[in-house]
Amino acid sequence: MDELLRQATAILRGMWQRRWLGIIVAWVVGAASVAAVLAIPDKYEASARIYVDTQTILRPLMTGLVTQPNVDQQVMMLSRTLITRPNVEKLIRMADLDLKIESLAETLMASLKINNTTRDNIYTINYRDTQPEQAKRVVQSLVSIFVESNLGDSRKDTESARKFLDKEIAAYEKKLEEAEARLKQFKL
Repeated sequence: MDELLRQATAILRGMWQRRWLGIIVAWVVGAASVAAVLAIPDKYEASARIYVDTQTILRPLMTGLVTQPNVDQQVMMLSRTLITRPNVEKLIRMADLDLKIESLAETLMASLKINNTTRDNIYTINYRDTQPEQAKRVVQSLVSIFVESNLGDSRKDTESARKFLDKEIAAYEKKLEEAEARLKQFKL
């Protein structure tokens, strides 16, 4: 035990004699760490939550006829349709990113994330950038593109539902006329 105490005191005495060297090393390491942290660029993330009506007008009419995709498939379909090359190029023009157009489309397609929240039909769009205004513009532009394309799809869905219902009404009218004709024939 005495040997251990002597070794510990010898080490402590050596440390005390070289304390200025230790303080200098600590300051150099601290300054280098601060410089390294300050050299890391800031990252800003912009995100938006959007409600996606994945249940089209035709869904009640098509029950039992077509299998409906699950939520993960809906997120994948939304990602594939929204983050396409033409939409990303439109996004680049809308968010004023066309100054550095080279390989920007690929990096944007890789850095844009669309995730499903815990609630049905609500999705988040995330984008990270070193400039906060640019991250915000990218997300706003993508939401605008989504809304514009969704309005067109809604119109198409409404028109196709109207055509489908017109065909069904015409078919039922024909069946009703045939049934009335058979009833008339029966009464005669």
